[in-house]
Amino acid sequence: MTTRVVVLSDIFGLCAGLERLLADLSQAGAAVQLIDPYQGKRQQFADEAQAYAAYSAQCGHDTYAATVQQALQNAARPFDVAIGFSAGATALWRALAQADAGLVKQAVLFYPGQIHQHLALTPAVQMQVIFGHSEPHFAVADICNQLQQKPGVTAVSTDYAHGFMNPASQAFAEVGYQHQLDKLICLTAPG
Repeated sequence: MTTRVVVLSDIFGLCAGLERLLADLSQAGAAVQLIDPYQGKRQQFADEAQAYAAYSAQCGHDTYAATVQQALQNAARPFDVAIGFSAGATALWRALAQADAGLVKQAVLFYPGQIHQHLALTPAVQMQVIFGHSEPHFAVADICNQLQQKPGVTAVSTDYAHGFMNPASQAFAEVGYQHQLDKLICLTAPG
């Protein structure tokens, strides 16, 4: 049976970097759906500052979380795996804490930089949270410890920076991308 995967983009939305990940997951046999801040319209930002300005103007954190929750609730069937990146990871955390637990079987959140503002929430989904080595607004080790107190949540830091999975980010790390992609492919392999 095909694994149903939903990917929640960062502030760059659907762009060449994300298309690479979507293709990699699809080629591994997953049925992939995208939720992003720009309603699936392809984006091409010069840098992260331009992407953040567009994200703030067109969507924002609260709207993105509500969009994610609505999309999950409207899905024809539950997703086997949800994968979120940065703003998408935080939106997924928030949405899964408000939604029915059965909408997603498990989730992987990459560097959810705003999660520190939503630690009172506890999604009822098996979840792995993967941070870079640091975040500007909190100590990663402290947040990992707090998250791991929640049932079903594991949290780890990597040697890479926030954005290491996105080729559009200055922090992109090919080695980190490949390592995490291998894990995602194992997680999303049909069967």
